[in-house]
Amino acid sequence: MFNINLPMIIIVLAGSIATMIPRFIPYFTPIIDKVPKKIKEMLKILPIAALGALIFPFSIIDFNPLWIAGLSGVIIAFILGYLRLNMIISILSSVIITYILLNIL
Repeated sequence: MFNINLPMIIIVLAGSIATMIPRFIPYFTPIIDKVPKKIKEMLKILPIAALGALIFPFSIIDFNPLWIAGLSGVIIAFILGYLRLNMIISILSSVIITYILLNIL
């Protein structure tokens, strides 16, 4: 039914483990309580910053002739995230806007 190859599974698992490690470290290390406030704030946003650096360039490159659709989705997600709305609302809005623009353009 599905054509799943082993290297792809290994890549997905390695990526998910690499993403989970920075998220789990604060829960298992008591030294985090002794870290200065600025470093603690940077550690909180590190996974989000890493995902942003990975996702943003490909959102424009992926829809090559219709790059405005990907950029619009990123802008909507940024605005809703900046307003501190729920992350699911931000992601769904971004996907819906991108989908609509890809079908209109």
